[in-house]
Amino acid sequence: MEPEQRQRIIGYFLAETQEYLELLEPGMDDLAGALADEERISELYRAAHSIKGGAAMLALDGIQRVAYRLESTLKFMKTTPVT
Repeated sequence: MEPEQRQRIIGYFLAETQEYLELLEPGMDDLAGALADEERISELYRAAHSIKGGAAMLALDGIQRVAYRLESTLKFMKTTPVT
């Protein structure tokens, strides 16, 4: 891939990731509320999953690892009942 093309794609990734982070931040701030809402926790999970996938395609390993950990944590929270 040409460097200019890669930079353009990274720009798209960053713009998309900013939108996902704007969704994730309030959800993580109110995690107890998000856990009570199955739709909301699924939305947070999908955002983390999308960031992970985009980072993997661009070989942004650090971002991919962090997004993977967040995705895994959200999946656990989504599938494990709170007692």
